[in-house]
Amino acid sequence: MEESTMKKNGYQMLVLLTLLCSMLLLSACTAEAAAGEEAAAPAVEEQTEPTLESLLGEDYVDYLTETITMQMGNRMDKDPEVRYFPIEDNAPLSDYVTIDENTEFEVDDEGNPVIIFPAGTVTDEANGVQSFRVPKLYQ
Repeated sequence: MEESTMKKNGYQMLVLLTLLCSMLLLSACTAEAAAGEEAAAPAVEEQTEPTLESLLGEDYVDYLTETITMQMGNRMDKDPEVRYFPIEDNAPLSDYVTIDENTEFEVDDEGNPVIIFPAGTVTDEANGVQSFRVPKLYQ
């Protein structure tokens, strides 16, 4: 009886070792597959939208106000038909629009912000939407 018990125990031990090896092999294959997927998948970089402050520095409001006001004056010199309210009224730009983190803008191909004012805010509505390309400051 002792011999049959030993055979039975040996057989159980063999089954147990086989299962253990199979689990280790499966675990190694799963880890290798996961590593392969990570290597194959491109790294996703979190891209944040640029802000006026990130493009122009912390004094962006003053810089934008000066630059846009200057551009309005230049445009009026070139085209007397177009009248910009702040220039014509000798009033600050802030009387007509608010420049802050919510100001609408796009970024051009060179990385410069282009400020966009809805029609009728800084000039007659007939002149449409007004945009002002502002050179980016290099800090």
